[in-house]
Amino acid sequence: MVTEYRPRADADSRRGRRTDLTGLRALAIVPLLLTAAGVSVVPGGFVGIDIFFVISGFLVTGALLREWNRTGDVSLRAFYARRIRRLFPTAALVLAASLPLALLCLPRSRWAGTGWDVLAGGLSVLNWRLAGQDADVVVPDATTSILAHLWALGVTGQALLIWPVLLLGIATWAVRRRGRDVRRPLLLTAGLIAIGSFAWSAWRTGDDPGGAFLGTSTRLWELALGAVLALLGTRLAGLPQRLGSVLGWTGTAMVVGAVLVLRPGPEFPGYLALLPALGTAAIIASGAAGGRATAGTAAAGGGPHRILATRPMRTVGAHCYPLYLWHWPLLVAAHARFGELHPAAGLAVLGCAALLAFLTHRYVETPIRDGRRYGWTPGQLIQAGAMLPATAVVGGLLFQLSVWPPDQPAPRSGAAPVSARPTPTTATPTAPGAAILGRSPRNSRAGVPVDRVRSITPNPQDAAADVPDVYRHDCFPAAAGATARACVYGDRTSTQTVVLAGDGHAASWVPALQAVAEARRWRLVTYLNPNCPFLKLTLVTTDRRAATACAQWYDNVRAELTGPERPRLLLTTSARYPVSRSGRTLTGSDADEALAEEMRRTWSDLTAARVPTVVLRDVPVLGTNSGMCVSANPKRLTRCVTSRRTALATGAGEAQEAAVDELDGVSLIDLNGAICPAQECAPVIGGVLVYRDSQHLTATYARTLAPRLRSALDRVLRAAQ
Repeated sequence: MVTEYRPRADADSRRGRRTDLTGLRALAIVPLLLTAAGVSVVPGGFVGIDIFFVISGFLVTGALLREWNRTGDVSLRAFYARRIRRLFPTAALVLAASLPLALLCLPRSRWAGTGWDVLAGGLSVLNWRLAGQDADVVVPDATTSILAHLWALGVTGQALLIWPVLLLGIATWAVRRRGRDVRRPLLLTAGLIAIGSFAWSAWRTGDDPGGAFLGTSTRLWELALGAVLALLGTRLAGLPQRLGSVLGWTGTAMVVGAVLVLRPGPEFPGYLALLPALGTAAIIASGAAGGRATAGTAAAGGGPHRILATRPMRTVGAHCYPLYLWHWPLLVAAHARFGELHPAAGLAVLGCAALLAFLTHRYVETPIRDGRRYGWTPGQLIQAGAMLPATAVVGGLLFQLSVWPPDQPAPRSGAAPVSARPTPTTATPTAPGAAILGRSPRNSRAGVPVDRVRSITPNPQDAAADVPDVYRHDCFPAAAGATARACVYGDRTSTQTVVLAGDGHAASWVPALQAVAEARRWRLVTYLNPNCPFLKLTLVTTDRRAATACAQWYDNVRAELTGPERPRLLLTTSARYPVSRSGRTLTGSDADEALAEEMRRTWSDLTAARVPTVVLRDVPVLGTNSGMCVSANPKRLTRCVTSRRTALATGAGEAQEAAVDELDGVSLIDLNGAICPAQECAPVIGGVLVYRDSQHLTATYARTLAPRLRSALDRVLRAAQ
């Protein structure tokens, strides 16, 4: 028997719009913008996204529930029309603006990727695309996608595409089968989604933090938490105002604490996301206590709503959507154009974003939001909204075609046999590069940064593609693996074997070592693994698979080196990796001392096993992506310099030097005088771009270091005789 449903007007349906929640949006967007601009006092501003997720779940569910209580139905067409009217115009404008912005400010090697990002952003799936790239979506720089921030819109759009349909289906089922209030089954559903999604998020953060941060299923619990609050509406209204005030201030303290204490890292979201999410939930719940809901009543009492409902907070909150959409592309473009930004410069860029947000809100959002002014029906709005993904697809594809082919390294072939001899490409560079520095590079004026040079090799726009041969020969896998994958260069028949083992920093030396191996008729064997130092070191990471793979890889390579055919030399180097003691990640000098200790332990073990070891001192680490910065500043190259002292301290060189100083039988080769000879590291030396990014040498410049490396290795071998 089907019981007739009669809508009833309850307290929820009569409530006005809660403008204190508009002020809560300001509490979310301001720290988020400051963190993105590089203001260090608010490292956790990225939790603003968590606040937005909870607010969205609350407002959307509340609106759907009020419509159900008022009419006994939910118009999906009207719901999607409202979202299109509210969100799509500004998103379409930013997507369209990102293409010329990329052409003006980003190097050509980034254009094709931007086209794909526009396409994915228009389809609301950019979070899935970025999850596969291990992208940074918290603090923008010259290397990040110009549209990376649209990941959050993708999560919300995907969730709210399904939730109204699910709500309508459950509500209809509850009325027809049980003839009762729909809140209980909806509350049960939202609660189960929240619990299940949070458990999945906590587990996946430990296994794949990037995927957990950007995933739809791992973020769904925050929207479901907001939905639970909306479904508890009348019960929350029954809370005493005094209790509501305590709840509100507690929630505010949790949110502010998250902003000031949390830092981007592999531990987030996980359990840490509870702090901003539950804090936001407490603020929302406290606003309903004692029946407070509208702007006037929410400001009453002693809770935080008096502040949240003030005009300045509501004004900023009303502009939060265009502010969020504009800030990221402008910051990325500024980083790419001018190099690493000082926080003051970042704030200036935010000022430009605020101006664009004001103009967008006034002349785009506000006129279109009221579709009736133009006589648009919900169906027409949905049709117009469908044009956004369609336009993004067409625009992204046309942009792809206009910049094809992309400037990327040649694809890796998964079928290359282990120990196959790749075709060497060690042609001598036409520009002198490091050769121009002479015998005393630290005293050479050729290493001093200048604003302009006659020509640059490789083209800075193609810097990302100027990689060692190991990238093309399936000798440097895309992700960390456990297999000891060997590739042979130089004279394959030689009995003099030299081995290079390490991570991407070690791989940067392959072009120079190829030239040395050919000149000395050595057999050069490489064992390379991304983000895996050749050290007996347990990586400090929440990616358990990578840590396990690196440990197994080290054991496998060591077994090869200590077998019957030991190499004449083992060369190794690595980036700087964090070290933990008693479950605590060390910082500062403690971290350097601990890393040096791990290096000594590894290298002393190798020398005891009769493996002669040579450490190539880690290269200076720059503060900006050199290839992109030079591409954006061809006439102001001094914008792309980094202090030599800072660059050397950022790498692993100091720990390597400290480790070697206390070991016998281990040598250190330091060629950094020819990489950064002056007080500031020049981006171009001898007409050659030194770095392809912030910490990897271009293959072209590495080849110009071959004569210096050959001389250094000769000295090591003579000393060992």
